[in-house]
Amino acid sequence: MPGEPHASGPVIREVAAAVIAELPAFADRLVERGAVEEKAFYARGDWVAPADMRQSFMDNARSALVLMRDGPGTRADWIAAPLATGRRRAEQGVPLEAVLHLFRLGTELLWDMLLAAARRRSPDELTEFVDRVMVLWQATDRVSTAMVEGYRSREIQLRTRENRRRERLIGVLVEGRGADPAVAADAETGLGLPAHGRYVVVLVAGDLAAEDTAPAAELAALGVRVAVAPYRDRVVWLLELGGVTTGRLATVLTPHLHHRAGMSGEVDGLAETGIAYRLAELALRTQPPDVPGVAVLDDRLPEALVAASPRLAQRLAARTLGRVLELEDEERDVLLETLRAWFRAGRSPTRAGELLYCHRNTVLNRLRKLEQLTGASLEDDRHQLCCRLALMAHREKP
Repeated sequence: MPGEPHASGPVIREVAAAVIAELPAFADRLVERGAVEEKAFYARGDWVAPADMRQSFMDNARSALVLMRDGPGTRADWIAAPLATGRRRAEQGVPLEAVLHLFRLGTELLWDMLLAAARRRSPDELTEFVDRVMVLWQATDRVSTAMVEGYRSREIQLRTRENRRRERLIGVLVEGRGADPAVAADAETGLGLPAHGRYVVVLVAGDLAAEDTAPAAELAALGVRVAVAPYRDRVVWLLELGGVTTGRLATVLTPHLHHRAGMSGEVDGLAETGIAYRLAELALRTQPPDVPGVAVLDDRLPEALVAASPRLAQRLAARTLGRVLELEDEERDVLLETLRAWFRAGRSPTRAGELLYCHRNTVLNRLRKLEQLTGASLEDDRHQLCCRLALMAHREKP
């Protein structure tokens, strides 16, 4: 709050009292002027009813005049009107800038009326009034500040309530209750998402206070709708794709992801959000630890198969690689990395050697040792498949 107003003096008090009697005319003039100068305030007829607007002009002007006349030390009820106005305008969704603009217009008009009333008095009294005009600015500043405090406090309450509702709705959807028509209807209203459409879930391994934020403007430009909320120790992004592919979506999201994330495959409507959540969780588990970015499920289906059944995957790795895993760490790691390089090189010993910075004969010798230890030929398609899955399982082993 600003500092205490200066002593008002008898002229200020009498002029303020005179203008209080003229408040209905003041409100009429401000309504007319506001309609011309603050069109944004009037752009939506459902924001503020004319009667509400007129009454708030009168109430807040009266608060400023009471402060001028009596000072804040003798009257405490002046603050009720600006606080109530601020709260009400926040509830109505009126931009704070528009409300403040009208407050400034009101201050100018109030000054004009006070000055007109002071000019009807003697020259000495007019001089005294002008000398003490700071009282007016302090009073209107107090009223404006109180209005902003009311607006901000109510805005925070409304945002908190909306966040909690969004969290509740997304929580219900990812738990698989989106097939309930009542739940779907509630989500349509509360999240602004249609019951039917192409949906994916992106699950981010971080909290909502972290820097990972869905790029709402970019998504909106693509026709993608999104709702974001924390859920347990993750953040859920529920996205309705419109006409965008999951690949395009991943490209848009990647620069905004500074934590690990998993993207589900596409599902049909809010009814399948629970499925999408489980798929996103599976995709997230395929993303290596401490590696930021989004793992797209459809690009990592083999890894997802391994992650979906870790005990079975570890059993596959133990049965396929067997004695290889029993070697000393250094020798085991060399053989496994050679096998990985051989697969990456399209099973070419020469290209694998280039990847490993060794001769092709070294690669061939290591592959022969792998065949001896596993008891199976690497030319066997089934053994190759088991080896690929076993390598994934071994890499993901806790």
